[in-house]
Amino acid sequence: MKQNNFGRKKRQLKVLAEKLQHLVRYHRMEAGAQIEKLIQKIKILVEELTGVLSQAVLKKILGVAAVLIGISFSNKVNAQEFKSPVPNPFGLESTDTLALPAFADLDGDGDQDLLVGERSGDFKYFQNIGTILNPQFAAPLLNPFGLVPTLYFASPAFADLDNDGDLDLLAGQYYGALHYFQNTGTALTPKFELPLENPFGIVSTYYYSFPAFVDLDGDSDLDLIVGEGYGTLKYFQNTGSISKPLFAPPLENPFDLVSTYNVACPAFVDLDNDGDMDLLVGEYDGSMQYFENTGSASAPQFTSPLSNPFGLVSTYGFAFPAFADLDSDSDLDLLVGEVFGAMQYFENDTTIGIADLSQTFNLTLFPNPVDNILHVESEEEINKIEIFNSVGENVITVENKVSQVALQHLSPGTYLVKVTSALDHFTTAKIQKQ
Repeated sequence: MKQNNFGRKKRQLKVLAEKLQHLVRYHRMEAGAQIEKLIQKIKILVEELTGVLSQAVLKKILGVAAVLIGISFSNKVNAQEFKSPVPNPFGLESTDTLALPAFADLDGDGDQDLLVGERSGDFKYFQNIGTILNPQFAAPLLNPFGLVPTLYFASPAFADLDNDGDLDLLAGQYYGALHYFQNTGTALTPKFELPLENPFGIVSTYYYSFPAFVDLDGDSDLDLIVGEGYGTLKYFQNTGSISKPLFAPPLENPFDLVSTYNVACPAFVDLDNDGDMDLLVGEYDGSMQYFENTGSASAPQFTSPLSNPFGLVSTYGFAFPAFADLDSDSDLDLLVGEVFGAMQYFENDTTIGIADLSQTFNLTLFPNPVDNILHVESEEEINKIEIFNSVGENVITVENKVSQVALQHLSPGTYLVKVTSALDHFTTAKIQKQ
């Protein structure tokens, strides 16, 4: 934004904020329509000035108007808010002693199914027979799709490691080895081969292995973080490719990470909506430690952990977190397995803040559901299209007046599409990849 234009918009915001306060205080009843128009203008200006002005300056300019229009200037940690936990919702039932959950759309119907590892090493599959708005899980199946038990503490993590369009499975276990179950079926009908132990250059951790996949170096292939006993986190950088992974020797607690208490159960998600992946780690005592990523999508840097932020509370013992948008409201809910086999559901109840002021122009996406090519039509000229997966990770970015996006390499599932216009407005919509 040019300096003179920035100054003009800053003055305009101040004038509109003062006018809104006056109308609400003295003319609320007769000026309803005028107040609504003012609120929309202020929201657009705030969106345009966010990143140019600090939150402190914006808060000072808006004054009481910030409260009147529902803009939150709380810090990033407090901006998220989870409801009190509900045990075993949506028809779920407790597993044997431990519950280690992982979400994935295993039947290709667009909603999130659930695979839960148990203390015994078995896997229980809860098919989601509900919808993306109202999940409902069927009675569990034991070790389906050709899966076989691991040696105690089965800890599942899904990823398309061979880039063939379906989800493969990596499972940790008690003695630190990692078992790879290649999916030789399809995105609609999985079939897992007998496991390979520590493939792709992976090595066992000391004891316990809780894996999580994430692209931490911004090269579009999936790296691996494995939590272990005594709370350390080991980083295996993928020096291979999206179809032929090869993991480098592990680094212990990189990027300023620190060990948690006794065990470390990692889950990556962009909780502050800044385009990089933050980290939530479950611990032996049931608490959860939040490591905010203040670096970038290709050069992470994690802050000192905060215990049980966002309104979270500890489970009864052990905490195995898994994120998914279960109610299709564009934020990520949290399911936490615990020591006695129950699963605690924390619904994300985040309120609207500056980052949410996005719906400023009309957008049409077709076809939806989509197979290979997504077409995008907008009332404003398109400058950039970004696509995010179910944990908030950016999987596609295309720029410069684009009107379609190739999706052939994406796994089936639900994705969030963010479209930014040439006027720096942006809007979002969901698509279903077949």
